[in-house]
Amino acid sequence: MSFLIKNMQMQLVGIGIFSLFLIMLIPVYGEVTQFSIEKNFYTMEEGIVFIGTEEEGNKIINVVMINPNGKERYVVGAMSNSEGMFETLPKNVDEFFSVIGNYQFTAFTIQKNDGTVISLQFDGNKIFQPTKSILQLNTIQNKIIEVENTVTFTVSITDNSFIDTYDGRDPVYSLENAPIDATIDGMTGKFIWTPSKSYGSFEDIIYNFDIVVKANNQEDRENISIIVKKAYDEPVVEPVVEPVVEPVVEPVVEPVVEPVVEPTKSTIASFVDETKDPQNYVDRYNDESTYKEWFDENYPQYVSIYEAVGLEEPKIGICGPGTILDPDGVCSIVTVEEKEGGGCLIATAAYGSEMAPQVQLLREIRDNQLMNTESGSAFMSGFNELYYSFSPYIADMERESPVFKEIVKAGLTPMLSTLAIMDNAESESEVLGLGLSVIALNLGMYIGLPIIGIIGIIKRK
Repeated sequence: MSFLIKNMQMQLVGIGIFSLFLIMLIPVYGEVTQFSIEKNFYTMEEGIVFIGTEEEGNKIINVVMINPNGKERYVVGAMSNSEGMFETLPKNVDEFFSVIGNYQFTAFTIQKNDGTVISLQFDGNKIFQPTKSILQLNTIQNKIIEVENTVTFTVSITDNSFIDTYDGRDPVYSLENAPIDATIDGMTGKFIWTPSKSYGSFEDIIYNFDIVVKANNQEDRENISIIVKKAYDEPVVEPVVEPVVEPVVEPVVEPVVEPVVEPTKSTIASFVDETKDPQNYVDRYNDESTYKEWFDENYPQYVSIYEAVGLEEPKIGICGPGTILDPDGVCSIVTVEEKEGGGCLIATAAYGSEMAPQVQLLREIRDNQLMNTESGSAFMSGFNELYYSFSPYIADMERESPVFKEIVKAGLTPMLSTLAIMDNAESESEVLGLGLSVIALNLGMYIGLPIIGIIGIIKRK
């Protein structure tokens, strides 16, 4: 019996030596794709079994172990079937597991470095495959920032077991497709970015990129959007208006038509003696009412006495009220001698009509108050001689210059306001008293106040 056992041991040793010899001589790539233990855990009294698959089929599978102290040991070998599946013989747990800690097993066909690795945990009572931690970033909220302001935040992972393990699993953070001047601390995960003016635009701009974390052969990434607010107002582009080229129109030369001079026909009335001055007939027409009636009744075919006697009719309208156009074309002043009903030439020219309310006010004060009293009539007689000596010229100037007309109108307004006092004058004494008051008031406004202003200006200088 002991001979058989020794024979089997010699065979196993021979297989192991042969496998190691193949490992050293035949350099091929590892083909084990899956590798694990058959059960979730094993106790000290059980035998551990490894299972897995490789790609080609009918290959020798080798399993080696590194204990928590870093010592490496060959564990077991197996042959895969034609489909590439393999299962090892049971190996006593207590034979390989004595130190509490993490054990690393590698299954390979030829070279260990190309094999597949699993980790088993031994707690003193059983061995088991520890649950693998999943590397995952915590959710990162999108950010909104303005140009030349700084956005900063710190990213983190959901499982802190990756941190401070000192075995190469510590997470390392990085950025992908991020703005060129954005940075992240690879160890702490602190992100900092201050977008310059070049990142701004006429509208909000969205920058999308990934924050990546790697640890223990795992990787996770989180996409983040940072919105850079509108930085500038879009310039208004004025439309380019193409100049319109007007067609050149050649001037049409109208033919010159020579005027036809009609022979002058005599239109002089039969009663005219051509040896006399025709102006005599015009003067009689204007001065003698009976002569005017005789002419109008017997010679209706003539437009005027001027046409009947062969004189050119003077242009009516170039002389103002109170003047008359002489035959020689000169406006002469007509002396108005009337007790009532005369016109105010300056006010009429200023307000444009004898029916204007301001002109009617002057007329009513003259006719109803002044002309009904002795003192008022005496005042108007002297006033008319002075007034009609210059008023026609001023009226003509108003008609010729709209600016001067407005100045006169502005000057008349204060006087019209003071004359309204005369509406209350009925008796001789009231007309005399109120009249003197109005005169004094107007002298103060039109003469006194300007003199006081001039004196004040001189004193300031």
